[in-house]
Amino acid sequence: MIKKTNKKSIILAAILTSGISLAITQAAIANPNWHGKSRVPCQAQQIDTVTQKAQEKFLQETVELRKQMMKKRASMRAIMGADTPDAAQAAKVAGELFDLREKLRLKADEYGLAAPGMGQRGAFMGGPDCMTKGCSKGMRSKNF
Repeated sequence: MIKKTNKKSIILAAILTSGISLAITQAAIANPNWHGKSRVPCQAQQIDTVTQKAQEKFLQETVELRKQMMKKRASMRAIMGADTPDAAQAAKVAGELFDLREKLRLKADEYGLAAPGMGQRGAFMGGPDCMTKGCSKGMRSKNF
């Protein structure tokens, strides 16, 4: 009799555990934007043709500037990743990065685009997927 009760308890525990894990899995699958973050790294937005053309021209004209920024970021990572980071060199590169960002912001303003990577206005420079695929997140018209 004791063995039957023990088997029933084990079977009941297995069923309950399976049910709970299934419920948690379903809840996770049902909400693709977990904590407001999209699973897709760089979703492009619907933008009007004028803004799209301005964005394309901006991207074409700022290739070298964005390339310099990526080189400076890589340099900063190398400096900070060293066993003993050089504070003077890091400060110099940080200043250069700031200047490049400011140039990019001014260029975006010329085209009536929100500055890329500037807080809530967007994250165009936010990652390698956005850089290589040329997505428009962050490149919004000032009218929005």
